[in-house]
Amino acid sequence: MTNPEISTLKPKNRGATDYFLVLAVVLNESAITSTKQQVDAIRKRHFQSGEMKSSGVKNNDGDHRRIRILRDLSKIDFKFCAVVIDKSKVFKDGGLQYKQSFFKFTNGLLYQQLFHSFNKISIIADEHGDQKFINSFRSYIEKNHKPDLFWDSDVSTASSKENVLIQLADFIVGSIARVYEEKSSPALKEEYFNLLKNNALDIQEWPTKYPFHPELKSTNEFDSLIYKHALNQAEVFLAENTDAYQDEKILQIATLNHLVFISKFDPSRDYVSTFDIIKHLKERGFETISEQAIRSKIIAKLRDEGVLISSCTKGYKIPRSYQDLKDFVERVDGLVRPLIDRLGIARRSFMVASQGKVDLLSGAGFPELTAFVETIEKSRKH
Repeated sequence: MTNPEISTLKPKNRGATDYFLVLAVVLNESAITSTKQQVDAIRKRHFQSGEMKSSGVKNNDGDHRRIRILRDLSKIDFKFCAVVIDKSKVFKDGGLQYKQSFFKFTNGLLYQQLFHSFNKISIIADEHGDQKFINSFRSYIEKNHKPDLFWDSDVSTASSKENVLIQLADFIVGSIARVYEEKSSPALKEEYFNLLKNNALDIQEWPTKYPFHPELKSTNEFDSLIYKHALNQAEVFLAENTDAYQDEKILQIATLNHLVFISKFDPSRDYVSTFDIIKHLKERGFETISEQAIRSKIIAKLRDEGVLISSCTKGYKIPRSYQDLKDFVERVDGLVRPLIDRLGIARRSFMVASQGKVDLLSGAGFPELTAFVETIEKSRKH
């Protein structure tokens, strides 16, 4: 794992609106100075001597100014994580109606994003942000993240006037809020997705939402059911493993979060290649993982847990359609049938050479495999 600095943390409670958002800008410590310089240049270009604040872009300006700023910001090499809570879904008769429980739940989502990946974290929170949330997150870290020789963290606060990276977090989280609150134009939504493609590591939603983008053209009446079921199975696994601490399980969570993220926010990418998964895991703080490990220790284990992941030669994805499932079936058929055929050929060869005395599949050890071989051989005779 690498040693990044989670340089800025910005909670945004939209008052009477339905969403509570928290965003963390993620930077390697070595990149902080240069990133500050780039962000400050954009601030001067668009805000002159003032702070770069989302609230500084008035609604009556339209989205044009905000889009220009987001385009400039998306060119900078930084990453961010976000948590988005739909407060309207926090049922009044449930535990999350109480602020302490609500903060604890949100803390858990943010903690999982950050501390499952990085072994040394310095968090600088906006001192003018929601102090009750910031204090609750600090307490959550102190309770759940015990420093030792390999793991360490600290939380401090700073003024946005003194730290342009806090201004960066403020502008992005404010722009995300406008999209979730459906107060943005189609052009701003498009720019939002471009920002996600370039800079987002993860966005955790509660409860999960379906994408803002128009649904891809459906060719089968069951496509919607397939996507919702597959997404639900992924969410179940993630919810059941929030407290996972084993390295292999954490890798599975990071990979699945990425596949869910691409499925919901960037479906035009279609399949996610093994190379892209390895790149994402590296950005999340993990050392380079081999392609074999992706297949055997991550994807295979996720499937064993009931997570539905389609695959083909192009990579992996959360299935969105019946065709995605067919791709997976064809992939399995292309891998399994040649192996069964080769085993059958070897079996017949030794049977002939030994005059029936050597049967590679004899005994009680391989009844299912024997049945597969014999079924395929029978199908070829008919």
